[in-house]
This record gives sequence, C-alpha cells and structure tokens, in this order.
Amino acid sequence: MKRLTKLVYERFGGAGDAVVWRNESGNPEERAWRGQFRPRTCPEEMRAIALASWSSIPDLPANWKALVGIAALMAEEILYDGTDDAGVIADALHQRISDGEASASDLAMMGIADIESYELRDELVEEARWILQERWQAVQQEAEYLIESSTE
Repeated sequence: MKRLTKLVYERFGGAGDAVVWRNESGNPEERAWRGQFRPRTCPEEMRAIALASWSSIPDLPANWKALVGIAALMAEEILYDGTDDAGVIADALHQRISDGEASASDLAMMGIADIESYELRDELVEEARWILQERWQAVQQEAEYLIESSTE
C-alpha cells in the first residue's frame, strides 16, 4: 500500500519511489508483500522552486502531510473490510493505530506523537477516502507492476 502513499504524495507535488518485496515468512503458500515509500522531493520544496521561477502553483492544504500519512492505512482497511464508509474506516483506523499497527513514519506524517492520546478527525478520513477513490485504478495497476517486477 506504499504505492498509495506515493500517489497521494505526488498529488501534492512531491516525488518519490514505492518499493515492494515478498514477505519471506517461510510459508510457500503465503502471498504477502512488504513495501516502503522513499520520498525524493518534498511537496513544500517543489512549491518553493515553482514560486521562485515565477510559476503559478496552488497552495498546499494545511493537512497534506496527514493525508499522506493516513493513505496506506486507509487503503489496507478498504481492501480488508470492503467498505468505503468514512465512519467505519475512522473507527477501524483508531483501532489499528491504538494496536500499534501504523508505522512510525505514517504516525509522524499524521502528527501523532502519542498513540494513547490523539485526534483523528472524520473530515480528514473523508478527504483521504475521496483522494484514494479518485486514484484507485492507478494504484491497482502500479501494485501489479511492482509485484511482477519484484518477482523477476
């Protein structure tokens, strides 16, 4: 699902690479994959460069980092539960974060320093859900490509 992080990051003007590899559990029947997103250029840096060259560029939303951070967790939840109801997803995300299932980098992007005490606004979940829906087909295609290329 790090491909989703990449797509959301790129939506705000950044650049980076998604990398996947097989999760080597020892079970030949298992088809689990691990992934990582490696940012190359931050959206804020790209915006500064564009403004310095007199390019017109829209403002970054104040919550862009939180949207990037929540993308992968949310996509996993949508895939596992098959729901796109923002309230159901928000409840599941609260549980996953509280259970320690979110990566440190995703938590940092979401601005969560303490998993015992944080706020995950429904508006953020709804906005992230909308972004994922608009990019879902591209995500599926890229995921298939990454998996195929990592097995060659």
